[in-house]
Amino acid sequence: QQKLHIKKTDAVYDIIRVRNLNGQPFIIEYTIMPVKVIPNITMEILIDSIYTHIQHTLKLDLGKSFRIISADEADAFDSQYLQTEIGKPILEIEQVAFLKNDIPFEYSQTRHLYNKGRIIYVELYR
Repeated sequence: QQKLHIKKTDAVYDIIRVRNLNGQPFIIEYTIMPVKVIPNITMEILIDSIYTHIQHTLKLDLGKSFRIISADEADAFDSQYLQTEIGKPILEIEQVAFLKNDIPFEYSQTRHLYNKGRIIYVELYR
């Protein structure tokens, strides 16, 4: 509630997805989005791209995001869906994403296998 500036009674999407790379799981995404900000998410949109839906269908402009990057150990859920051992290193990214008008539209946690993929950070100066 606090991170998305919503009320206790506001409807949200509570989405859990496993992302694959070359047919192998490498990320678990936990995402919460307020329905009043991002309406009409369907299974087809989840399979394709929520961000495409936001930008092209809803015509909303994406803004900044705030991220906390930390290390953790794989838990039972990670073990099952990322096919890794409990206790193996996991990179966790917690994010709050905002529209250009500073309305928060997404709270997410992604859990990445330490040995698959990488994260590239680019800072733009304006």
